[in-house]
Amino acid sequence: MLEQSEVMRRRRSALVFGTAIGFAALVGVWSRCSGLDSQSLWADEGLTEWISQFSPREIWRILQTDTQPPLYYILLHYWITLFGNSEVSLRALSAFFSTLSLPLFYLVARKILSNRTAVALATMLYSVSFFQIWYAKEARCYALLGFLSLGGVYCVLRCLEQPSASRLLSVALVLSAGLYTHNMAWFYLPGLTVFWFLYPSEMTIRARIRGGVIVAGVTLLLYVPWLPSLGIQARVVHEHFWVPKPSAPDLLETLCVLSGFDTITFQEVFRNYFHARKLFGFWTWAPALLIVFVLSAIAALYGVRAANHRKGAALLAYSALPVLLVFLDSRLSTPIYINRIFMGACILLPLVFCAPIAFQTGTRQGLFRFVALLVLAGTTISGFGYLRRERKEDWRGATQYLLKLPQRPRLAIIVRDYGQMVVHYYSTGLFKSYPPIELSGLRTKFNRRFGVYQAQSARSDDPMAMLAQTIGSGKYQEIDFVLQPSEPIVKDTMDYLAVHCASVEVVEFHWLEVRRCFVQSSIGKP
Repeated sequence: MLEQSEVMRRRRSALVFGTAIGFAALVGVWSRCSGLDSQSLWADEGLTEWISQFSPREIWRILQTDTQPPLYYILLHYWITLFGNSEVSLRALSAFFSTLSLPLFYLVARKILSNRTAVALATMLYSVSFFQIWYAKEARCYALLGFLSLGGVYCVLRCLEQPSASRLLSVALVLSAGLYTHNMAWFYLPGLTVFWFLYPSEMTIRARIRGGVIVAGVTLLLYVPWLPSLGIQARVVHEHFWVPKPSAPDLLETLCVLSGFDTITFQEVFRNYFHARKLFGFWTWAPALLIVFVLSAIAALYGVRAANHRKGAALLAYSALPVLLVFLDSRLSTPIYINRIFMGACILLPLVFCAPIAFQTGTRQGLFRFVALLVLAGTTISGFGYLRRERKEDWRGATQYLLKLPQRPRLAIIVRDYGQMVVHYYSTGLFKSYPPIELSGLRTKFNRRFGVYQAQSARSDDPMAMLAQTIGSGKYQEIDFVLQPSEPIVKDTMDYLAVHCASVEVVEFHWLEVRRCFVQSSIGKP
């Protein structure tokens, strides 16, 4: 009778576990693949579309003046060759890799936690994270970076279980692919190295050193062709990168974002529904999450079994070291600290929150089940609020508006260079039935045929000189400016237009403005 009762209990447990994993998978796939064209491409996605149309050899050459390696662009080049370059197609590659990450995360969680409740909750946390969902719907390399980072951890775990030459080679291949996806993958390597040496395994330290040297040698050998380009990109970053130096609040905000917590959503919930306007802001929710994270980390580090101590330390090293290293580097040198570059580092954070469930016993395990459920509720609310609220730059709407304007001699000037690519994409693709418009830019123009940037004029470094030349030519009755209000040159441009235009009409789009300058009839005439 007792045996039959135990069998029934196990069956119910398996059914609940399977239902939870299935539900997490459905939510994860739906949230990543639905609405890929619900928002306009933004400026960086315009750059992606432009670069990906060239051959792999041209992509390799073009990216020497950018900040990213070529793997994602080459994959997207062949992807759009097969499926076209619509908004859905451009973003579907990211959705594809983010969707593949779901079963891969589950496999990693099973190997590390080996507790059904912990695995189910961790998989749910990963499935509903707004950070993962947002970049699954963006034509950029971050979903691929997350997938390869998970693949690297999974290959390391398999190699630690049963080392072999083929498994060492798989680690090297995945690591080199990550380095060819984003330069920030270099900052992931110290965390993965600590993970390699700390994670419990029957491999001796000598065997781990030998295996690590082999992996490092093969990875470096595969990466050698890109090293000269990396040097060029490093100089570009040091000369032109725009990110401000990070501060301690930025570090705290990063923890919230990477954990799937959106403090703005919680502010809105409490202010709108509980009318607590002075409470529950960033300095309420961010420290609260920090406390939960620290408690979960301590519980993971000091599990009941000694092997779990090392598992907890390995998880923390992989999750925290990349963020801390980039933070310190950005404080001491050129700032490169942006939350999205940690896409590959945050993949194990759900395991940090759920590890105490697997590593503790008794009442402590029950307590951390409750904590994990609270975190899951928080990430679910955050995902709903963030994805409903956030909007990309509306280049699609601005382009359609420009194309519908009455035809006359007029010029559309796009202030941001990458935005010029998006406007060209929409005007020649989605809205190609409209009459074409003449495009230019305040600083540069791009040659789509040869894949290079060219100076707009000899005085392209002086926007006011270009404006004077354009308006003074007398060629245009109207000049339409598409710009972001946050651009540094906006004020000078607007002051100049106020003086030299008969009138200026402003039309606002999300994160963008279209300013119609009706040129004075006397300008440009002898």
